[in-house]
Amino acid sequence: MRPATSLVGLGAIVSSAVAQRVVPLNFSRGGPEHERLRKRTGTFSQELNNNLTGGGYYAEVALGTPPQPVTLILDTGSSDVWVLDANADLCQSRKLQYLYGTCLATYEPADSSTYKLVDPGAFTIQYLDTSGAEGDYIKDTFHIAGTSIEALQVGLAENSSINSGLLGIGFNANVAAAEPYPNIVDLFLDQDLIAAKAYSLYLDDLYAETGTVLFGGIDTKKFIGQLKEVDILLDVRSKDYTSFTVALESLKVNSSSSSNGSELLDEEIPVILDSGTTLTYLPPRVARRIFEAFNAVDDTINTGLVYVSCDLLSSQKETTIDFQFGGNDGPVVRIPIDEIVLDNVKGYISIGLEVPTLPFDDVCSFGIQPLSNIYLLGDTFLRSAYVVYDLSNKKIALAQANLNGTETNVIEITASGIPLVSGVAAQQTPSASSHSDNAGDSGTGTETPDGSTPDSAASRAVLALNWEATTVTLFAIFFSLVGAGLFIL
Repeated sequence: MRPATSLVGLGAIVSSAVAQRVVPLNFSRGGPEHERLRKRTGTFSQELNNNLTGGGYYAEVALGTPPQPVTLILDTGSSDVWVLDANADLCQSRKLQYLYGTCLATYEPADSSTYKLVDPGAFTIQYLDTSGAEGDYIKDTFHIAGTSIEALQVGLAENSSINSGLLGIGFNANVAAAEPYPNIVDLFLDQDLIAAKAYSLYLDDLYAETGTVLFGGIDTKKFIGQLKEVDILLDVRSKDYTSFTVALESLKVNSSSSSNGSELLDEEIPVILDSGTTLTYLPPRVARRIFEAFNAVDDTINTGLVYVSCDLLSSQKETTIDFQFGGNDGPVVRIPIDEIVLDNVKGYISIGLEVPTLPFDDVCSFGIQPLSNIYLLGDTFLRSAYVVYDLSNKKIALAQANLNGTETNVIEITASGIPLVSGVAAQQTPSASSHSDNAGDSGTGTETPDGSTPDSAASRAVLALNWEATTVTLFAIFFSLVGAGLFIL
């Protein structure tokens, strides 16, 4: 029996065999309609789409023969690939679409010559906010980043309150099925597309046009200094590897006036690296210490937000929050202030948010929130990190991301493990995240106040604040908590 809670996740497309077995998947900011495709010598690249707050990284993949395009969200916190059936209740009901958004793309099994029904009615996921999906497990040919994976087991959602499918790339022990099955990462290896069950993730900064997931490889031009490795931790309940949990050893706030800030942790804590989570969630006692450092006001119980002054973006430009993993010699990732202070509150106010009385006038939201029992490092952390996930050897390697790096040097990950090589010596280009995180200033097309594209599944991954329709409740907070994240089986 699998544990009652697990984590969920996101997406990609591919086209020919290569000497170096690496499958690159690029993503770009904007809605799913902004998909771009690239091909480099020896590798293949598919762009995903990142909503403005980083709550959803989209990819246009394809399923079936002939290929049927489907829009998925890539998530390191889940392990199933699932898609919406063309006749799913959400896709046929205007009432449901009003509540959850229009279906982004669907799959019709009758139109695929390689479709096979595996387990009728066995696919079921229910999220803590009561949203979820259910249907059948099927197998079909999956087209990703220019190549094809044969007979991939996929959830086919016939009932859903989520308007896009997901592409989970976690451990197969975390699939929603009653028994684990070979998932997409397993089949990448089994079908000789990559040399090891491993990939690297480079989200780039908040306003970057592209980022990359490299299945089977790393790009030494996308990180600074040396990759350092830490162990993935066993799940304490199942005694199995079910999520990308690592030990957070140290947490400090460093500013220009203090090059070595005070330690905020009383003890090492387990944290999950999850790209399907918009924000970062830390133990309440730790979060409170960070809030004190920035004079932040925690109003999560009422509006679901933590508030800070937008003045921090200019007055503390050199301030970072420093995360160290796995011991005194472990990797350190420094999160700059402009990845944590988000200028999106004005948009929320325009749709009815009543901001509480605050000790500052220019109001931003904060990218860290308190949470008990489970601690998640989401996109507000991951955008500053270069992360390599080695599922075969149960290791994660981290380094500081080289934001907006334009060069590339791809190295294959072999069965022996992650090559702990050095990247560039220092940040090579200015970070694009010096822009305001205000959807109205983005210039990227029509977006909602939270920065997501209208009707996008990423609205699940940002704060789902709908003051016009209903009062924000605890479920609304859970809804915003992990995007396509935490679910109950």
